[in-house]
Amino acid sequence: MENLLKSYKDKLNDIINKLEAKIRLEDNMDSVLEDVRNELSSWGRDNLKNMYLELKDYVEKNSPDFIKNNEEKWKTMLDKAEALSEYGLYVAPIDLLKESEMPTKAFMVGAGTLLSSLLLTKIASKKAKLIPSLFTSILSGVAAYYVLEGDKTEKIRESAINYVEDARDWIDTAFENMYRIFKDAQ
Repeated sequence: MENLLKSYKDKLNDIINKLEAKIRLEDNMDSVLEDVRNELSSWGRDNLKNMYLELKDYVEKNSPDFIKNNEEKWKTMLDKAEALSEYGLYVAPIDLLKESEMPTKAFMVGAGTLLSSLLLTKIASKKAKLIPSLFTSILSGVAAYYVLEGDKTEKIRESAINYVEDARDWIDTAFENMYRIFKDAQ
């Protein structure tokens, strides 16, 4: 049974390495993020279900006396394992990593600049100057957008890699939990 757990962990490492390479090579992070999350979620659920079935078959073939002598415990183990295979895998939403919030941040910078520029001109000249303040606001919003834009793809890429590593931990823990359920039946 330990070899079975090791084989699933090896498969997990393979898929994680593949997804990390995909993230590193992709330029359009929005399109790859949703694909990565969906692939992790479906791969994890499918392999957790397969592991459940393989462990169940292993015990049925190699430990029929355990099943015969511990019918109630066996049923409880199967119930726990089935519940784990259906509900025991959580892959976090990836919406927090998407790029769509950048225009909003740039707008906020521009609006803040407009208000502060109006206030500053009012204090300095006793009269708020709308046209220069508006011009300053637009320039600062555009500048903020491009400053935030330049660094954001790498930040998102780094966050996506961290997300994949976290998903590895979640899936690995689900595999360990499945193994623990059947461990007593060896």
